[in-house]
Amino acid sequence: MKKIHLLAVGGTIASLSPDPLSCTNYRTVLDGEAVLAVLGRDKLAGIAEVTAEDILRMDSASLTPAHWLTLAKRVSEVLEECDGVVITHGTDTMEETAYFLNLCVNSSKPVILTGSMRPASAVSSDAALNIYNAISGAASGKLDNCGVLISMNGLFIAARDARKIHPTRPDAFTPVEMGSIAQITDGTIELYYRPVRKHTAESAFDCRMIETLPEVRILYAYAGAPADWFDHCVEKKCAGIVIAGVGNGNLSSSWKDQVKKYAPQLAIVRCTRANGSVNRNGSQDDDALGTVCGGNLSAQKARILLMFALAKGLSSAEIQQVFEQY
Repeated sequence: MKKIHLLAVGGTIASLSPDPLSCTNYRTVLDGEAVLAVLGRDKLAGIAEVTAEDILRMDSASLTPAHWLTLAKRVSEVLEECDGVVITHGTDTMEETAYFLNLCVNSSKPVILTGSMRPASAVSSDAALNIYNAISGAASGKLDNCGVLISMNGLFIAARDARKIHPTRPDAFTPVEMGSIAQITDGTIELYYRPVRKHTAESAFDCRMIETLPEVRILYAYAGAPADWFDHCVEKKCAGIVIAGVGNGNLSSSWKDQVKKYAPQLAIVRCTRANGSVNRNGSQDDDALGTVCGGNLSAQKARILLMFALAKGLSSAEIQQVFEQY
């Protein structure tokens, strides 16, 4: 049988509530073994040999890039001895952690994140089935070389495409426009496609070679958003800025002035606060502005990719190529 290692990072899936009818009022208390016990090892007979480890146990809203690096390095260590890794994780920032790992864990073995939208104590909890599906997927052999995945509600979603679109429902995660790469029903997995963008084993970014990452901040555009935010980012010595622009990554006139002013000294990536892809030199002249086009990456994922690119010391032109490849 395949050897799968479970790394527990806290979240709703590791939480209990005194009220079994409560799906939102709970406290994180379960360690890795206890999280696995939510499902029960007997359910995994004939599927995988599973070990469990408690690594962080915290609310995912409090995770930082330093935590991501710690997790990524442990995942890399585990994959040297195991056939795959399942990470139980809070759902608030799961898509960010997944994409971070997708860029810097250099292995073709499966790494699958899962969580739950309802605590293990709830009468309608999705915790046990999500754990079962994630472990089954990691042990199946069908999801090797697919990059890091999120497994929720019967879907396996590529880390690059996954979005959390609802705060509480079990179907909170979606691949937006791309579709899930695989689905699982009663333990049977159907694989539809493999990601074509660079990831994991193909990535030029290796967590084992990185100790710290540059500071990158996100500026969220809205009607009347102040332009002095850019000055603040420069004062704080940020290495880069990601703009979640309106529409097709559009900028107000005052933001354009700030971008032109600061683009020569720090990397600025243009994304959209909506779903879909921003096109280079479309409604905004990236060449004139000095900006990098973020494509269809969300602002939070563009921030992660930009951090890795800046850690490599890449130029704006090289960073644009990275955004087209990853």
